Amino acid sequence: MRAKWWFGVLVCWLLSVGAHAQDKLIYCNEPERIRDAGTYADARLLAGQSYTVFYHFRNSSNDTGDFVVQLKSLTEESFSFSSKQGLADPESDPPSVGRQAMARYLRAPEKPIAAAKGVARFTYKLSHHQVASGMMTIKADKNIRMRIYYKHDKWDAPRMRTLVLDSPRCEIAVPLSGELARQSFRIGLPERDTNKTRLRDGSYGMIYSFKIAAPEGRKVRIGFIPRGGKAGIVGMLGGDLIVSEIYEAYERGTFCDALVGPRGELQLTTSPFGGVFYPVELTFQLLPAVAASSSSGPSAQRFHPD
Repeated sequence: MRAKWWFGVLVCWLLSVGAHAQDKLIYCNEPERIRDAGTYADARLLAGQSYTVFYHFRNSSNDTGDFVVQLKSLTEESFSFSSKQGLADPESDPPSVGRQAMARYLRAPEKPIAAAKGVARFTYKLSHHQVASGMMTIKADKNIRMRIYYKHDKWDAPRMRTLVLDSPRCEIAVPLSGELARQSFRIGLPERDTNKTRLRDGSYGMIYSFKIAAPEGRKVRIGFIPRGGKAGIVGMLGGDLIVSEIYEAYERGTFCDALVGPRGELQLTTSPFGGVFYPVELTFQLLPAVAASSSSGPSAQRFHPD
């Protein structure tokens, strides 16, 4: 079904210059289910280039084994890399695992890591019906190879496909005033892969940065409506991590009421997470002055992913 995705006068653009020009998104979700041992994603990462890796897999095999994200030097020499990581604890509920991974990622600092023996592995046990979900950024000082595998990487899993896409970031200006007190935007619309061959599910791994401009001292209500299946929102707002409950399709939820600061600016950073469905329609509404002063504040909870 074709979605109408422009609302109001929102302006969205994918950054193609400056620091984000080198960004790549590695999307790892095909096949979605792990049915046997093998490699489920494989990509080469170039030195000095920044990559965001998104993965979400469910273990549909009948046993337990190691699920591994491996970074390995092409020459077996040591290498260093910086990384921002959001790796969830394996559980059986896909939305909970995906939400935890995104919450951990949005809060995570970027850390330097040394792979002294030419390999770095992020490993955990994955039992039957458990879900492995994660998002991480990687920037290495040498060319390396990334593989995601279950038990071993001796052969590729059937129908394994790794997508590499450009510029996984979208910035949206949201001006709110008395004349334009409400605006809407849909996140998680399907994007074409780099070969333009077909649509992928919903922009998982895409970072959305909403820059809201509104009168100082007023409140802005941020709400959302899932437009296909159940979904939720995890986002950073003013240095706080906020998470919504999971809502069914077309059920309206309030993410939070946010007070506009002295510079007349708010910034919300969010991203679609695994285990739920997209697109999701976000709404930004400038509350009347009287309603703003009596509002009870955020309806979503502060979330501690650990």
